[in-house]
Amino acid sequence: MYKKLAFILFLAFLLGVLLYLKPFERPKKELEKIETFLPKADLAGRVYLLDFLNESTDLMLFNEISQRQFLTSEFVLSLAKKLGLDVQNPVYVFANERGDAGTVVPLYTTQKLKGALDRISLENNVKDTILGQDRIYHLTDYQVHIFHRDHFLFIYYGDYFFEIYDEFIANKKREIAGVWKGLFSNPIFPNENLVLYTESEALKQFGMDHAYMAHDSDSSGFHLKSCIKINDSIPFFVKDSGRAIKFSARSKRTIDLHMNTADLSAPVKSLLIEKLSLLTSKISFPIADFIDIWSGDFCFEEGGFYLVSEKYIETELDDNFEPTQVEKTRYKNVPRYSLMFTVNEPANQLLDKLLAKGILTKEEEQYRFLFSPQLKLSLRDDQVFFYSTINPPRNYVSSKNRIEWTYKGTDFEFQVDSLSNKRVFGSIEVPMKKILESIAFL
Repeated sequence: MYKKLAFILFLAFLLGVLLYLKPFERPKKELEKIETFLPKADLAGRVYLLDFLNESTDLMLFNEISQRQFLTSEFVLSLAKKLGLDVQNPVYVFANERGDAGTVVPLYTTQKLKGALDRISLENNVKDTILGQDRIYHLTDYQVHIFHRDHFLFIYYGDYFFEIYDEFIANKKREIAGVWKGLFSNPIFPNENLVLYTESEALKQFGMDHAYMAHDSDSSGFHLKSCIKINDSIPFFVKDSGRAIKFSARSKRTIDLHMNTADLSAPVKSLLIEKLSLLTSKISFPIADFIDIWSGDFCFEEGGFYLVSEKYIETELDDNFEPTQVEKTRYKNVPRYSLMFTVNEPANQLLDKLLAKGILTKEEEQYRFLFSPQLKLSLRDDQVFFYSTINPPRNYVSSKNRIEWTYKGTDFEFQVDSLSNKRVFGSIEVPMKKILESIAFL
């Protein structure tokens, strides 16, 4: 009796040690294998798909997406299991400025995937090609290439598949590309469900080294928190408030920035002038003269129209067919533009230089910036105003640092939350209306 009890206790002890040393949990996929197949790209991303869908539930419910039942984590997980996709591990996405993009999905089995690929081949114009050990499925109508290995599924959209395949798939001396190393070493958003990373040339030409973005959503839209790393240290700090102008609700592009420029040292000022000169090199804007007098507040507004009336003289024939001049009134829409910046000394010298360079032209009592509409000029103490409306825009104290910009019909909003040494933290908002237009098939 005691021997049996002692033996049972001994087995229980061994089982406890085994559970402690090697607990029974779902074995983790060797993601290092997948990482070495990820191609170099301008934009790299990692998505925890199921958690991302759970986080987006309120967004889909509020906007009444008709087929949202197919975008739940439960449905996607069940579908993934039928296909052998491992969506409990991260899914990787990539894109390039040249227009191609793709995704790499982990697999826990390939046995269930063959039937799905055969069905795709039957229902679409598909050409399949054998490259080495891989069968490549090419959906010719959609510029899509698909293939898989034992542990991942590779889906690519674009015109450069074979270039990518030769360089990153067929090459046996593979190593993790630098852009993916940057993503995996992410110190800014380590626990977010969707993280994007870029170190593209489009950033570098403006003095930026790389940028991280992470998803955050509510019922109104899709938000990306961002952190931009600057190559050179420009110790700009956001002011809590500053002078600003009231924007029209119809304005499509607005800038409302308030920076602390009072304590810039000579080396930092030179560095700032150098970086901003890159942005204005095409028109040779006198950045140095602007920085010398700028006190940190800058507001710009474009968008909408207002109706104005103007009198003109027209020659008509009277009843006796004699020419006579008649005064008439006509109405026209004038584009709405406003520009305001604060200065620490008079801006006359800057304005004279702009006129001399032809960046600013004067027509009677009004001015034009290159191809802008005619603008009135108002100088008030420490503020310079250009405006196309009848009266100057209203002036007030703003506590925001924000840029709203319409690009190709899409409204974007970037808000600067803080600036620290070599890092800019902010957020970008993409309106839900644009997202719904992009996924109208749902």
